[in-house]
Amino acid sequence: MAVHPLADQAALLRAKSLAFLRAPVSREMWKTIMDGGHSFVMPAAWQALPRARQIESVIAAEDKRIADGTTFAMADELRQAANAVGQDQSIPLPFTEDVLPAPSGMLVFSAQEPLLHVNSHPLIAVTWGPPMEGFSPQGVHLTWWTAMRDEHQKPDAAARGQLIPMMPDFDLHLPFLPQFDTRLHYSNAELSSTSLYSAVPLRTVVAAWYVLTATSTTLSEQRPRATVTQTLKELKAKRRGVQVATGAADTARRDITDRAADKMRQLVEPNNLLKPAPEIAATSRTVSYGVFEPGRDHQLDSAHRRIARIYREAAAHWHRLEMQAIQRYPGVFTFLEDVRAREHELWQPWCWMPSLRVAAWLMKMYNAPTDKAMWDSPRIAALGAWRSGGRHSVQSTLPIGSTASDRVPVGLLNAMPAPGLGMVIDAGGTVDLLLACLDDVSARGDRSPSDAELLLISNYGEPDRLLEDVTKLTVYLTGNDLLDAVKITQAYYDAAAVQNGKEPQTADDTAAAEHAQTLGQFTGLLAAICAPDTALQDAGALTGRKLPAPWPPQPNVLSETTLWLLTDIPTAH
Repeated sequence: MAVHPLADQAALLRAKSLAFLRAPVSREMWKTIMDGGHSFVMPAAWQALPRARQIESVIAAEDKRIADGTTFAMADELRQAANAVGQDQSIPLPFTEDVLPAPSGMLVFSAQEPLLHVNSHPLIAVTWGPPMEGFSPQGVHLTWWTAMRDEHQKPDAAARGQLIPMMPDFDLHLPFLPQFDTRLHYSNAELSSTSLYSAVPLRTVVAAWYVLTATSTTLSEQRPRATVTQTLKELKAKRRGVQVATGAADTARRDITDRAADKMRQLVEPNNLLKPAPEIAATSRTVSYGVFEPGRDHQLDSAHRRIARIYREAAAHWHRLEMQAIQRYPGVFTFLEDVRAREHELWQPWCWMPSLRVAAWLMKMYNAPTDKAMWDSPRIAALGAWRSGGRHSVQSTLPIGSTASDRVPVGLLNAMPAPGLGMVIDAGGTVDLLLACLDDVSARGDRSPSDAELLLISNYGEPDRLLEDVTKLTVYLTGNDLLDAVKITQAYYDAAAVQNGKEPQTADDTAAAEHAQTLGQFTGLLAAICAPDTALQDAGALTGRKLPAPWPPQPNVLSETTLWLLTDIPTAH
């Protein structure tokens, strides 16, 4: 059987890539890249691992995609068609499961005829596979790779087992519709700055997948040289043949545009899902410390160095929660802001979005199981309210308990200066991090004892907690005092448990009193923060590195946390 040149080229790069991923040089390269500040998409739980474990896990996942997937190659005419459509941002490219040519795979080009150039570097391979753990199952993990230039290889790299055939340029989780990636639908002028670099490459990859699954494209399995096939066998690679795509460029381009336009009509006409969301700062891929970057701590006195360290602990924790929510439900905050813009009149103005509405969205749009959606929704609601208000957080420098109160903080309905606020409680070396928002619970029906519930999510002093670990604290804003409100809240949830066929918690006045006392530390602090005569200091301005922002806080487009200091108890308290 004759050797097909495209199949030989694709299979050879596949073999070199597997050998590279399994050699020590790959660990060295990933470490260099990550030490330089590049981050890779990974399950949130991996981010708490040591760097070496992260690298091992990321490389193992990529190895599996290449070893187990189907290998594809494209004739130059089809490559040109994909490139042309990728560059033309007037053509939306909806991504649905039928666009994908295989559940996992590798699409290969050459440095001489790459899919496109990324900052002058030839893009020579695309790999994809099932989503990672914690991400929405409706989508794929995608990586695109550029060629390693010969002059950058070590001398005798191949002989020494240090050949680097390709470099990971960018990876992401790409969801299927109805979740959409804005890079596939908007022009550069409408994209955030964080999306510009990857927009055209992503469009071009998806256009190439459109080509591979077009009816006008001919796919045929071709074989590489026997020696390459034998190498792949020794590397335990599956499906050692290569699917080679051939066809006419004009026909392929027409197929892409017609098919994409048809998908857009089906999507937009009945649902109008692609209305741009309000402008809110996106979650950055890496946590931003702003003026509190650790390398500048030496310029601060000891008191401000401590504030800087606490700031970083808080910012890293909340960034981890945001990233995990986005990984589990891609685009969730963008979608919910869009829902809020359309439907905010359906609930009270003091509520960012009812947690029940968030749960319904998770079940409808992400196929989340009911129990999972009900667990995640209040946590995502608190995060969403905090993000929407500008990521403002207040650190109390007062003695613990100095703002404690047994009052029900009903005044928060008119006093919260932002949809959600962060609270940083420094208690003798342990930093408790909370996000607070108000939940409109009127839709729960006649059994609800109040329309308003205070919702808090707390890490209880453990900075590495993940979304499934943070504690949810709630109390209805009703009753004579906080203890009364706690008992009313518990009675409601006990009744709901019985209605759902579950055993309620045993009523215990002592436990209720202890819970009310603990809750009073948080509700009292929040009430003090929101009091009209409270004077707060912009912690970042105290470093001398920025101008002070005015209180009350305003929504902003920063992806970093703004930290305020509460140093005096308001006169009303």
